[in-house]
Amino acid sequence: MYMENPADVSVIDSQALLLQRRQYNAIILAGISIAVLLYPILSVLFLSKGVAPIFRVIISRLFIWATLPILNQYAVKVEGRKFLLWEEKKQKFVFYIAAIAVLFVSAFFAHAISLIPWRLGFHDNYTMLKFWDTLLKQNKPLLVFVGFTADITEELIMRGYVLPRLAMLFKSSWVPVVISSILFSLLHLSYWNLGESIFTFLFGLICALCYQKYRNIKVLMIFHFLYDLIIFV
Repeated sequence: MYMENPADVSVIDSQALLLQRRQYNAIILAGISIAVLLYPILSVLFLSKGVAPIFRVIISRLFIWATLPILNQYAVKVEGRKFLLWEEKKQKFVFYIAAIAVLFVSAFFAHAISLIPWRLGFHDNYTMLKFWDTLLKQNKPLLVFVGFTADITEELIMRGYVLPRLAMLFKSSWVPVVISSILFSLLHLSYWNLGESIFTFLFGLICALCYQKYRNIKVLMIFHFLYDLIIFV
């Protein structure tokens, strides 16, 4: 009777586990790719330059909203997990006040750092920022809609979905935070502005650290909305 060599069995088990791990990582990476690339791809495919600016803004925001149910279905059907991997921690009212205050102070310093290239004489491109500023100030309902969209979708996608999944791929507390912040900054490259890229990276860093520590996505949504509203107004 043939007896399997325990060493051979061990090798087969290790190979099976390695294959399973690679498949698992591929599924996670595919989900992150959907989160980061779906909205830009849809915008390029369906929003031509001939579309009126206001409609471009509205439709592009709707594309971002559409990403949420798609990601949710992917998480449930493909990953076999919840959309939000980190259980939401309940906090007292005073936490929200204190956290938002600290986040605003942190964002102020991030903004100051983002201005360093300009103060050193770097001639940045403000065309898109001026376009957004003018468009939203002329249309207050659109301003609220854009701010409301940004705070919910960006926080749910980048912090709620992407960050915990990066944490599953990297056995590190800081690597997922940095990578998610880089991805968040890349999503704002359409501004073609170095200072804005620096700021959005630091903004993403601040929000990611807060979510990693306190596991509360609601405080980030509130802060993000208030910050955008104050900046545009």
